[in-house]
Amino acid sequence: MDIDNSFDFNQFANSLQKARSYAASFKYKCCCPECNEAAIKSHLLQRHPVLEALTGDKNELLQFEDNWEDARSGRWDLYTEKTRGINDAMQYRLFCGKHDSLLFKDLESRNSIPESKRDCLLLAYRAACSVRHQEERRMHLYESKIEYDPNEFNDAWLKNSLAFIRRMEAVIDNLWKALGGADNSYFFRMIALPYIPVAASDCIVDEEDYQQYIMDDDYRIPLNCYFVNLIPDNERLLLLLGCDTRYDRNGEYKSIVTNFPANCDLPYQFFVETLWGILLKCHNWCGSPKLAEDPKWKEFFDDYERMKVNDIMKYL
Repeated sequence: MDIDNSFDFNQFANSLQKARSYAASFKYKCCCPECNEAAIKSHLLQRHPVLEALTGDKNELLQFEDNWEDARSGRWDLYTEKTRGINDAMQYRLFCGKHDSLLFKDLESRNSIPESKRDCLLLAYRAACSVRHQEERRMHLYESKIEYDPNEFNDAWLKNSLAFIRRMEAVIDNLWKALGGADNSYFFRMIALPYIPVAASDCIVDEEDYQQYIMDDDYRIPLNCYFVNLIPDNERLLLLLGCDTRYDRNGEYKSIVTNFPANCDLPYQFFVETLWGILLKCHNWCGSPKLAEDPKWKEFFDDYERMKVNDIMKYL
């Protein structure tokens, strides 16, 4: 049989990638309730000027993500450091074009710097939506993998992942009601820190009881969590911390928000002694590529991958 050498494998691969991206755009729906439109890609913190200010001449960022392969086996302490272009860093499919503009246009006109309780709720809402989206994406990757290799099936991981998605959906629903004017008990605090070239937008849950938090005896999912946004602003770094006090066990998270220190002589000292503990729990944060060239920061990155989740509360 004659072999057709005119077949272009690169073109074929590109076509597959385009088809995959097109299909993905319909897999993830807008996070806003009762909206069935496909979600578009958008940045957690806007590209210009917030993220671009961190890139320097390279037009790329270091982004840190949890390693879902290790997470599937029950290990949540390993993170992957990736270099990403500015178009892809901190970008997810969360909202349709209409709602993305409707919700965040005014906030982004102020470079994502919150000026009201509603602005704080919007940042928390987007962060929580991104965390749920990432877990859904892990589920899709996992489901695709076990189709080809049923031996990869891990029932405990699957149940935990589904429970986590339910948990985040409840958190998101509460935030949406608060944005609609419902009574709420959200507590926020914004702190101006020495400038460090990093940015973050995350909803952090207590992972120490990960195996137990699926639900209690009354089939209620715990909703305790706190929200973190790090927003570079010229010569300072704005840290926005928040929590819903209705679900705060023993005031733990409100204590973190209230007692977080705001003064330090040296940015690096401050980072190591205080901010480190929070970033170690974040799944959505990025930084300037120049950080990896600094020996002190390189030491931090090495420790970052070695640290275990159960050990980091001593930094908070």
